[in-house]
Amino acid sequence: MSILIYGATGYTGKLVVEQAVLKGLKPIIAGRTESKVKSLAATYDLEYKVFSLDNVPKIVDAISGVKVLLNCAGPFIHTAKHLIEACLLTQTHYLDITGEIEVFEMAKEFDLQAKDNEIIVMPGVGFDVVPTDCMANFLKDKLPEATHLELAFMGLGGAMSHGTMATMVESLGKGGAVRKEGKIENVPLGHEGKEIHFGMKKNWAMTIPWGDISTAYTSTGIDNIEVYTAVSKTTYNLLKAQLLINPILQNSWVKGMIKEYVDENYSGPTPEQNKKGIALVYGKATNHRMEDAVELRFKTPETYLLTAKLAVHISEKVLEMKETYGYFTPAQLFGPELIFEIEGVEWLDK
Repeated sequence: MSILIYGATGYTGKLVVEQAVLKGLKPIIAGRTESKVKSLAATYDLEYKVFSLDNVPKIVDAISGVKVLLNCAGPFIHTAKHLIEACLLTQTHYLDITGEIEVFEMAKEFDLQAKDNEIIVMPGVGFDVVPTDCMANFLKDKLPEATHLELAFMGLGGAMSHGTMATMVESLGKGGAVRKEGKIENVPLGHEGKEIHFGMKKNWAMTIPWGDISTAYTSTGIDNIEVYTAVSKTTYNLLKAQLLINPILQNSWVKGMIKEYVDENYSGPTPEQNKKGIALVYGKATNHRMEDAVELRFKTPETYLLTAKLAVHISEKVLEMKETYGYFTPAQLFGPELIFEIEGVEWLDK
């Protein structure tokens, strides 16, 4: 009973299970809907469990004896806290694939309890936020006196999964976030936009509330952080007007209608897109005088496939850890070279 994958029947969860089996692992799979979990378990001849997350004692019963719990059930703002609380009671390491700032900040508060109970708490072991966390730490190593950090990413040849879209719907109307002078500040979504050279392609990009607003600060100590994603200039201009409709987007009825649309229209990238798609990651660090700057770029496999590979790889690494406990970001615990332990990750310049 080494690894339990919760949320195994979602799009990314299935990819994670597939990667685990390909590596010869026999994880326990779990979720809330017995028919879905049982069917997936039968496909791979795996043990399975069915439980919801509204009752910590029931979670404790379900995960007792498990060494690593990998949570793939988002939005993680609704799933992470109770699972972490249960993991503390069972001395089970907690990992997830979130990119939500609120989840990282919440999980960080469990650091002392994690140390006392001898477990690792590490959200964000997928594309959110391993590549960018590693990029931040590469840049910090090259410019130790860095005070400003820009991170950016761009997907090519992929598509959105249902889980990602559901998390985005959950965040509608909430705006964006940056870190300024060490503090997280709420700003309009896409409050900054500019063209970024991703190495293989130039593209317009805008700021978003990505997990590195929390994690990059934890792992590097850099006080000023912005994270960008590639978008079309048209999308950027439309989102600049979001403040005018935020009250509408926050309406529960409107969100419900959008969620129904997502349920019917988003399933995730095809296997061919997983295989052929790539992601480009960019980073820039500068000092307080803006006199010195370092830029780096690398490419990775398609984002969801990379998430699955990273989640399984890091789960295995955590299983091997001894006498290391507490809250960590991936690059903080394993170093920035972690991302290059995955096949298909290559520098575009260095």
